[in-house]
Amino acid sequence: MRALVLFALLLPVAFAAQAETRIDRIDIVDKGIYTIETGQQTQDTGTPTGEITAVETARNVEATTSIAARVGLEFGLRYLIVGAPAGDEISLDFVILYPEPGLRDPQEEVPVKQSRYSRQKKIGDTLYLGYGFDNDWEIVPGTWTFQIWDKDRKLAEQSFTVGR
Repeated sequence: MRALVLFALLLPVAFAAQAETRIDRIDIVDKGIYTIETGQQTQDTGTPTGEITAVETARNVEATTSIAARVGLEFGLRYLIVGAPAGDEISLDFVILYPEPGLRDPQEEVPVKQSRYSRQKKIGDTLYLGYGFDNDWEIVPGTWTFQIWDKDRKLAEQSFTVGR
C-alpha cells in the first residue's frame, strides 16, 4: 500500500516534468539578403530608430555574409527554435552588435553600439531576425553581429560584413 501511495504522489510530478518547456538550440536556416513584408511597428528604445517592425514574411534572395552598404537593403537570418513542447511560447533576447563607432543618429548625442530587446516566440517556428538600412546614418561598415539568447545562454550568433 505504501508503494501505491508513493506512486500516486509522484505521478503528478512526472507529468509536470514532462510538460516543462525547454529550448534545446537555435538552428540557423539561412542568412543573407532578404525581401520582407512587414507588419506591426512597436516602440522600443533599445533600438537605433526607436522602433521594431514585425516581419510577416522573409524571403532569402541571396545567401551571403557580405552586405552592400545601401539604403533600402534588408539583411539577416532565418532561424528555427528547437525544443519542446512544440508551440509553447518562450521569451528570447535579441542582440545586434554594431561596428565602431556605432550608429550615430544625427538627432542623438551618443552613438548606439548595440540593440537589445526581448520577444515571445514559439518553439518549432522558423522566424526572421534582420536589419534594414532606412537611413544613411545607419550604414556603418564593419562587422555586424546578430545574437539570440535564452536568459544568460547564447543560442545563436551570426556575423555579417557590411562594406561600402
